Amino acid sequence: MVSCPHISDCPLFAVFTMNSALAVWKTNYCGGDHSRCVRYQLTAEGKPVPQHLLPNGKVLHLTPLPTR
Repeated sequence: MVSCPHISDCPLFAVFTMNSALAVWKTNYCGGDHSRCVRYQLTAEGKPVPQHLLPNGKVLHLTPLPTR
């Protein structure tokens, strides 16, 4: 299977690479059937892609670290 053509410029790919808990996303979408990826679909349609949109269409909610 061919990897997603947006691996090099998808902001979430870096997040998936740095977080082993998110590696399943990378395996199933980036290196797997990327045509199912909502981010890929939006890009293919020329639509904006929300920064924290996950491949399945849900939004990744990142909690900021507490400051001291």
